[in-house]
Amino acid sequence: MQRYLLCSMKKILFFLSICMLLVACTDKRQEQIAKVLFLLNRTGTYHEMQNTNGRQYYLNVDSLLDCIDTTYIKTCKGPRAFPVVQSLLDSLCTTKELCELTNRSYSVVVRLAATDALIRRKYAHLEEILLSNYTDTTKIYVRSDDVIEEEYAGSVFLRNVQSCRDKSVISKEDSLRNDSLALYTPGLSKYQYTKKLLLRLPPKESYYSRIKEIVLKERTYQALKALASYRREEDKSILLDALSHYDNENEDVGWEDDETDNALLAVTVWACQDFVPLLMRIRDYEIKKHDGSMLPRSKYLFEAVMAYDNQWAYNFIDTTLALSSKKKEREYSSDITMATSFHSAMLSHYNSRFANLLRKYPGEDFGDGYE
Repeated sequence: MQRYLLCSMKKILFFLSICMLLVACTDKRQEQIAKVLFLLNRTGTYHEMQNTNGRQYYLNVDSLLDCIDTTYIKTCKGPRAFPVVQSLLDSLCTTKELCELTNRSYSVVVRLAATDALIRRKYAHLEEILLSNYTDTTKIYVRSDDVIEEEYAGSVFLRNVQSCRDKSVISKEDSLRNDSLALYTPGLSKYQYTKKLLLRLPPKESYYSRIKEIVLKERTYQALKALASYRREEDKSILLDALSHYDNENEDVGWEDDETDNALLAVTVWACQDFVPLLMRIRDYEIKKHDGSMLPRSKYLFEAVMAYDNQWAYNFIDTTLALSSKKKEREYSSDITMATSFHSAMLSHYNSRFANLLRKYPGEDFGDGYE
């Protein structure tokens, strides 16, 4: 009997020890999660990472987080460098906890980091998370490698979730609906995701009225290319007007949002003779500019002219490169020459008609990375 009681006591003590250990581990895990959330909110920058197939585990969670004193950080003034910890949520949180962190009550950086972890786990209900976040127009800093840009949070959510369409994480139907939300929701044409979507839209009749509305009312000029693809006479004046604004010097507008640059992209799908006089004026203006012509304006100009694919286009490019070469010999100009822009245009849209001009006017291949 005594031996039985002793054995029972040992089992109870073992069970209590396990329970206490589990409680201690849970407390430490919650403490680590709180520390990661604090750091994410403190930095305010979202690090865009490649979402790999499957869950990621990190063996150095303790060593990384234990050396971070949040109390000291709270008292510090001025900027500080923080370790990139957003991926640690994948190691520390359950799927249920990650879903909770995507709630709009949390900061944008926390929500995006939690969504990243769920994408890696191929979470089945990503669409629900997107639908609750895609209209968030909070601006955040997004870092990809060494590049930091400001973006709308909803645009980043769209891009990240839509990147799963080729991995069978979201359905084709959901993916098409998400693109429709980006296209038709008023105001979302300013999203980076929507701008790139507009550049690759096919000329479906059902899109036409919305695309024209985006150009005229929302002033998102990436829609000019999509509008030009319909080749409607009534829209010619819109493109001519956009091309005519080539001398507007607006430093507040990024080159990807420039009206004339996007109008030149529009000419690549509608090489109309009525645009030729303005193409020549743009060429003359770019050559005469004191600081030289910079990408992507000159690259898009060459792409627009190449779309005509005739002898006039060949002569235009030959003359342009010759004039640019003479200017470079006379005065200082940018390292990015007209010849470099032409090489970049040919790299994007090769046409054998213009191949010998590559040899005649040497330049470097320098893609802009936007299209």
